[in-house]
Amino acid sequence: AWDLRGNMQDEIDRSLLTSRLGPAEIADLYPDYPVDRNQPIVDKGAVDPATGKYDPSATPTDNAGDAGTGENADGTGNGTGTGAGTPGTGTGTGTGTEGGIDTGADAGTGTDPGMQSQLSGLSDVLDNVPALLGPNGNGIGSNSWVVAGEHTTTGKPLLANDPHLSPQLPSLWYQMGLHCRSVSEKCQYDVSGYTFSGMPGVVIGHNDQISWGMTNLGADVTDLYLEKVSSGGYQYGGKTVPFETRRETIKVAGGKSRTITVRETNNGPLVSDRNDELGKVGKKAPVQSAAPDRGDGYGVSLRWTALTPGRSMDAVFALNKATDFKEFRSAAALFEVPSQNLIYADTEGNIGYQAPGRVPVRAKGHDGTLPAPGWDPSYNWKGYVPQDALPYEYNPDRGYIVTANQAVVDAEKYPYLLTEDWGYGARSQRINDLLKSKTKDGGKISMGDMRTMQLDDSSSIAKLLTPYLLKIDVKDSHVREAQKLLEGWDYTQTAESAPAAYFNAVWRNILKLGFGNKLPKEVRVKGQCLNVEPASQTGPEDETRKVRECGERSADSAQPDGGDRWFEVVRQQLEKEDSEWWQSPATRTDDATKTRDQLFERAMEDARWELTAKLGKDMDSWNWGRLHQLTLKNQTLGTSGPGLVQKILNRGPWDLGGGEATVNATGWNAAAGYEVIWVPSMRMVVNLGDLDKSEWINLTGASGHVYSPHYTDQTEKWVKGELLPWAFTDKAVKKATEDTLVLKP
Repeated sequence: AWDLRGNMQDEIDRSLLTSRLGPAEIADLYPDYPVDRNQPIVDKGAVDPATGKYDPSATPTDNAGDAGTGENADGTGNGTGTGAGTPGTGTGTGTGTEGGIDTGADAGTGTDPGMQSQLSGLSDVLDNVPALLGPNGNGIGSNSWVVAGEHTTTGKPLLANDPHLSPQLPSLWYQMGLHCRSVSEKCQYDVSGYTFSGMPGVVIGHNDQISWGMTNLGADVTDLYLEKVSSGGYQYGGKTVPFETRRETIKVAGGKSRTITVRETNNGPLVSDRNDELGKVGKKAPVQSAAPDRGDGYGVSLRWTALTPGRSMDAVFALNKATDFKEFRSAAALFEVPSQNLIYADTEGNIGYQAPGRVPVRAKGHDGTLPAPGWDPSYNWKGYVPQDALPYEYNPDRGYIVTANQAVVDAEKYPYLLTEDWGYGARSQRINDLLKSKTKDGGKISMGDMRTMQLDDSSSIAKLLTPYLLKIDVKDSHVREAQKLLEGWDYTQTAESAPAAYFNAVWRNILKLGFGNKLPKEVRVKGQCLNVEPASQTGPEDETRKVRECGERSADSAQPDGGDRWFEVVRQQLEKEDSEWWQSPATRTDDATKTRDQLFERAMEDARWELTAKLGKDMDSWNWGRLHQLTLKNQTLGTSGPGLVQKILNRGPWDLGGGEATVNATGWNAAAGYEVIWVPSMRMVVNLGDLDKSEWINLTGASGHVYSPHYTDQTEKWVKGELLPWAFTDKAVKKATEDTLVLKP
């Protein structure tokens, strides 16, 4: 739930960017979702104003008005209000009630170092929370899709899923069959799939009648609140309210226990208490002049749906026992945190989708993109989106459903705000395009086709940019030699591809020159230093002054990360040949750039010499896999133990194909380098026509013991894109069995 929490990092980053960028520039870096180009999950359906329920067969229309308050904040009851509307804020006008947050043009273009320190310190705290499921940010996600039997070679649905998570050794996932010898009221399970080691129930998989998969929905389920703190408590509604406090003891192995005091506001715990940097607040915090006096600074509290006890484990058990779409939807309603896209198929031939989750309803004018004023009651959550109003589909006419972290619905045609920060749909649209091309004119999709699609490594940003790069008249013969690699390239990113290596290096340098060097130090990679103009200059005499600024963000979460948000950022600037984003200062070896093509040429030159240093002068030896490597690190001593111990516990590296925002999503952070930081943590394809012909693979193996033959016995096959047979029925399991362990009471 923590790692799939939604847009908290974007919320922090947008605030941090105000120290160096204005509202219009920040808006350039967070463009609207391209709904006309990248298809949302659900392309039909609407909430019935009369009943408040979602109707998948209704025709959506542009919404207006207020969707009401949803379920009560305690999760009971139904909201009131009719009409439809998505509250939101623009970046060009001030928003919020009196004393609120000002995000508009009159908010100024910067905050002082104190405010920056507070938000940066909070970002550090979030970075240091142990990551169960890997990096949280734009780009990370998962793929799933389901195809109806009318379009498959089996005549029954096929369902694929591959969640993209941080690589871990042992794998996060544990493959399991949970079979009662005879299903009854006392023993209710006949299910197989992926679970977490030691946890009862199957998280993703199938039983004897239905199958399901998951991807992160990305709903905005967190809000940061600025709090006016005093010795007596915190300010709320014009009064000082005492904190709720509790003491927690953290037991430390091999050391003394540590006791901390947690202070809570009505919005949640004061997370700024966890870092010394957060004791100070800026003189120009992004709030309106009617806000409370800053005094020694604002605190920061966190409101998050997962801090309220929920029933997600009940949902897992209910999914394991569901036999049809109605029972599947009932189970999904219990899946409150984290909010996931759930796809469905059954042996009767039906396919479906449900968006579950506890999603807050915010006040009009508060869209969750920036910290809110905790002292203003009008910024409280108004409840949750009613479960009956959340989008779903059942046997859609197109015959398939794709979820890959894209927008669930067209936000202009849905009455509730789910988030302002979707993934931007590069992966999902590629999958949609592949399915559409394979099913047109009566084409049928096989198990092999599903597996091949999971390995698709076509780059949409390469397809967009390469024609521009090839038109540039490159003067340097060595750079021209590299440019020729892109001629005739089909935009695929196999591990052996030299064009993929060069293009991705060019892409990384375009981002660095055009955007990264203009961002504040709080979001740039730790240790990467630049000489930059001061954020605020007092007169003409300061124009040539430079200050040394070094990045402060961990490599996995620094910006620009190169995910598909950045695809959209660059796409929208491409036709603006003289955009300020294409301007970069001169260096000792390079002239200043003033146009798009000048910057692109410089990026191609920088990429040429970067790869010469990394891969050698001979371009015949270049390939993407040598840059783009995966190392599996044991999650105990493999990350911080003595060198010899790490060598024993860890495995790799492996040269990988794929890349950022491709279907074969081997993610890397362009701000830091090319190392693989998240992967398809498992892959599965379920055959609803014959469950014993389903296939699966894990990232590592079924054992966490370094000397077990099953420690990483699936990894080589995973790297090659192979899947293993997935026995389910009693007969098939017995036939496939090699070793048996019996535990008797």
